[in-house]
Amino acid sequence: MNHDPIVCTCEKITQSEIEASIKAGHRDFRQLRQQLNIAAECGNCYRPIRELIRAQSPLESKPMIAKDRHFPMPWKYFSLAKLEQEYSPSSCVDDITVFIQEYIDDSKQAKQALPHKADLQFNHQLGLDYFPGQPGAPLVIYIHGGYWQELSKNESCFMASSVVAKGYHLAVIDYTLAPHATIETMIKECSQAIHWIKDQTWLMDSESVVLTGSSAGAHLAACVLQAAAKSQYNLTPDTFTKAVLFSGIYDLRPLLETYINQPLGLDLKRATQLSPGLANNTQLPPCKLVWGANETAEFKRQSQQFAHFLEADGVSCEVFEIAERNHFDVVYSLASLLDA
Repeated sequence: MNHDPIVCTCEKITQSEIEASIKAGHRDFRQLRQQLNIAAECGNCYRPIRELIRAQSPLESKPMIAKDRHFPMPWKYFSLAKLEQEYSPSSCVDDITVFIQEYIDDSKQAKQALPHKADLQFNHQLGLDYFPGQPGAPLVIYIHGGYWQELSKNESCFMASSVVAKGYHLAVIDYTLAPHATIETMIKECSQAIHWIKDQTWLMDSESVVLTGSSAGAHLAACVLQAAAKSQYNLTPDTFTKAVLFSGIYDLRPLLETYINQPLGLDLKRATQLSPGLANNTQLPPCKLVWGANETAEFKRQSQQFAHFLEADGVSCEVFEIAERNHFDVVYSLASLLDA
């Protein structure tokens, strides 16, 4: 049975077939299409093959996409306008500024009402906010969203009151935003923050750590889980007890041609390497994948597909669609999901 990742779902063209053709010197798209017997009207593989040809080098010996990842790609057939609508969470709400202001107000209120330590530096430029819970309780670490280019920890403590009320400790971490940092750097910074927290005995009186994030933060959290599974950045497979991921993007390839990618500067190779849904996910802790009922079809599909792959890799996974919630307020369900 052929377990090569399929690049063109229409013609069932695999990554190894493309690799062999490129190694044989077929670097012109039309020539390569003829070599692989791809129909002229098939546009499903144009972008990935184009990026591979541009690289002017063979693929790595280890496939970029994990074996057995026969993933659906409905976004391939979207117009650019439709694609950007599906990946714009604000398309499902009347006014995004209402929710951002709610983040700001609730974060300010939490800091006024709760004991906390603000701006604890884990490197020379970045910090985190810490809200203590009950002695011996698990620590929840939250990574904020904002499409890797907006928001910060300062307006992302909005769920602190409900989380601390459950007895949990909470840490909300910062990372450098695009275009000033790459996604690879963001993953490293989030991992550094978590390692720093684990080293602070006065913060950690429990071995139980729950990693959570929303939107781009859910993507970064999933990448940190993978890094821990590989014992990277001073993390280990047993660093986290479980994870709760809200409305994440686990396959970055749909973003390549959209406005979202302008400050990110991703190409096909990096987008693939940075997509948790396209990698092996063994040794991950139990995960809960959550989204709001009022989200785009693509955001829902991203979480559903990632959950499917996690289960296929042997990871315990639960999914939750929260009624009457959207991309921006579904994360307010965090406290109730910690004990679910």
